[in-house]
Amino acid sequence: MDAASAARRKAFAREATRRGVSTDALRLRGAFLRAPADWPSPQFRDGEAVSSAVERVVAALGLPDLDPLELRLSSEWGKIVGADLARRTTPGRPEGGVLPVYVRGAVWYSELKRTANRTLLPRVRAAAAPTEIREIRVLPANG
Repeated sequence: MDAASAARRKAFAREATRRGVSTDALRLRGAFLRAPADWPSPQFRDGEAVSSAVERVVAALGLPDLDPLELRLSSEWGKIVGADLARRTTPGRPEGGVLPVYVRGAVWYSELKRTANRTLLPRVRAAAAPTEIREIRVLPANG
C-alpha cells in the first residue's frame, strides 16, 4: 500500500470515528449518497424551504417540472383508492381535468375501465380539491 492510499484510509477511519459509525457503514452510506460527477452540485441556503430546494435541484438536473397535484395524488394514492388497488394502479399527470390512471393486469384494467368514474372519481375529487378532476381515464400500464 502506498503512502497516499494509507493516508486516505486513515482519513476515512477518522471521519467514521467522528460520525460515530463503522467504516463499513460510512462506506455504505457514501455509496448511496454519492451523486455522479456530472450532476450539478446545488447550494442549499439556510432557512430555504425543502420544496424550493427540490425545485432548484430538479431544474438543475433538467428533469420535467413537478406538478404539485400529481405529487400529492401519487403520495396519497394508497389512502385514496385503498392498498389493494394502489398495488395495481398508478396515477398519472392530470391535464385538462382528466386524470390518467395506469393499470397493471387485464382483469383489473377491464373492471376499472367500466367502474372508475363511478367508484373512484368522488374520492379522487375530494383528494384533488380545489383542482377540478372531471374524468378518470383508465389506461393499460406498460410493463
